[in-house]
Amino acid sequence: MSFTRLPIRVLAPLLFGIPVLIVGVWLSLTWNRQSQKAVTQLAERSIEEIHRTTADKIADVLSIPVQVCQVNKHLVTTKALPPDDLAAWRPTFVRESRTFDMLSAISWGSADGRSVWVSRYADGSTYWAIKDDSSSEQMEEWKLNSDGEVLHDTRNSFEFRLETRPWFQAPRDARRPSWSDPYVWVGGGAGDEKTLGISYGIPVYHADRTLMGVVDADYSLNDLSRYLSKLQIGKTGMAFIFSADGTLLATSDEVELVSAIGGQLPTTGSDNPQVTAVARFLKADQREGTVISHMHMAGETYNLHASPVGGEVGLDWRLLTIVPQSDFVGDIEAEFARSWLVSFVAVLLAVGLGLLAARWLVQPITHIGDSVRQIGQGDLDTRLEIQHAPEYTHLATEINKMAEGLQDRLRMQKSLSLAMEVQRNLLPSESPQIQGLDIAGHSTYCDETGGDYYDFLDVGGSDEDTAVLVIGDVMGHGVAAALLMATARGILRSRCAEPGSLADFLNHLNDMLVVDTNGERFMTMLLVTLSAKKDTIRWASAGHGPPIVYVPQEDAFPELDGGGLPLGLMEGEEYAEYWQPGIHSGTIILATTDGLEETMNEAGEQFGKERLQDLVRANAEKSSEEISQIIRRALVGYRGTGSQDDDLTFVVAKVL
Repeated sequence: MSFTRLPIRVLAPLLFGIPVLIVGVWLSLTWNRQSQKAVTQLAERSIEEIHRTTADKIADVLSIPVQVCQVNKHLVTTKALPPDDLAAWRPTFVRESRTFDMLSAISWGSADGRSVWVSRYADGSTYWAIKDDSSSEQMEEWKLNSDGEVLHDTRNSFEFRLETRPWFQAPRDARRPSWSDPYVWVGGGAGDEKTLGISYGIPVYHADRTLMGVVDADYSLNDLSRYLSKLQIGKTGMAFIFSADGTLLATSDEVELVSAIGGQLPTTGSDNPQVTAVARFLKADQREGTVISHMHMAGETYNLHASPVGGEVGLDWRLLTIVPQSDFVGDIEAEFARSWLVSFVAVLLAVGLGLLAARWLVQPITHIGDSVRQIGQGDLDTRLEIQHAPEYTHLATEINKMAEGLQDRLRMQKSLSLAMEVQRNLLPSESPQIQGLDIAGHSTYCDETGGDYYDFLDVGGSDEDTAVLVIGDVMGHGVAAALLMATARGILRSRCAEPGSLADFLNHLNDMLVVDTNGERFMTMLLVTLSAKKDTIRWASAGHGPPIVYVPQEDAFPELDGGGLPLGLMEGEEYAEYWQPGIHSGTIILATTDGLEETMNEAGEQFGKERLQDLVRANAEKSSEEISQIIRRALVGYRGTGSQDDDLTFVVAKVL
């Protein structure tokens, strides 16, 4: 029978339905393949990001024991922590334990067998323990209250031999700063909760190179397990960390790390079948560094990703994530099955519409769908060119506008994210704690990002009781100002690693900035050196106003002057350092950017320097933070309903 003899109600569905069915099947298969590939790539990137962030986390938290031990070694060698009076160490250890609450213990062990520590056990309680008699084998321990004071009715005594403790043995035997092997301890009080931890110790020696003792800080690996448990690793994936010898250190799935008798468990001895299977796989693989592979177990394919962590602090650990492949593609397979049903329904509808609808309607829709899929997969350069019915032409135009808008929004989002990240990291997170000085800083930007900057510098060779304050103001606002400020901050902090005068720092910073700005952008900066043990402040200025100094004994504001060109304008500019005597107890130093004095009220009048001085004079007996808050409230009240037109940044320092 010829097709031309068939009635149109039969011919049209045949001519239209069969091609549509073929296209539907092809699109479904293509979608399934491309979706699996895209999802797998996104999942792999997510796993890589987990490894990067976890490596950074481990490097960050395990740098704390190193830094605390370095500080305590200095305190011991300078007799700030007297080796002959261990009872006097409790306030310092309690303060350090509170400041660095990720540490499980801070300890000292003398070469003669005496020891002292503040420890935080798995149940959250904090204990103070001391053995001050080298001839005794008993350690006395007390629980501490929330204020760090001893609860005398909690006294506990137990046998203690310092030379058997891993945290003391490792650095003593190595004769250098060392990490101990991970070990298990139980406590506190009558508790039986087990803690798997690792300690970092630094041996301290007398002048004749005989051992004085070991300073130590412990970190609980239970905290690493808690961190891993919060990570989203696929839907059912898990992560664990193990040492070079295959010992389990931390896991995300509450896998036991300690045996019933208190020993550490190797990966091959875990009761979790995934852990043991991965251990055997890696043992057979023998590859070093980052390993990305697949493993088959119980009819399931797993994605493996292993990478080294802890190298920054001298540890040879590995992080491994294992994720079932079904976590990535299971939903796609289910959606693929549903897409077959949708395709079948679409064929039925297409058959009902007929050949004319197929030729006139489906073709542009297919074209639009392909383009939208490309845009959805990230190809934002895709553009639609459709010459058809006005509705299709309008839809293509709107999709093109959408793609262009997404490109602009993506660029804007990346730029703003970078700027906001820079701003968060530029300003100090807290004021320096310097004996005899009370310092507070504040900065508020008028836009999302700004050009104001303040910092507290750690200058190489300077005394511990000396503060070096810096405040700067970049021309303009926004991302460009923030990036220039970030550049200046990095250069200045790098230069502070070596001793030098304030003028030297400005000379160096100016020469470096001129190369980047070509003299087209600039910033002002003020550096101030202040010490509670000296009656003189020193400062150097690059186009920035001098500090405001208030001497309460004389009720006077000495007029300070001096400075050079703003930074970034002219190469080779030589800056000078100035000084001012008469800095005694109660003296207040205020360094500001021009945003404070130039704040306008609703009448267009500036706040001015005189009002600022009156605020300082009226509140001179208060702390620096209180003065800072008073200045901010005064500016808000003075501005009224007007908007903040400039960045507000200042640093208040008071000699106690």
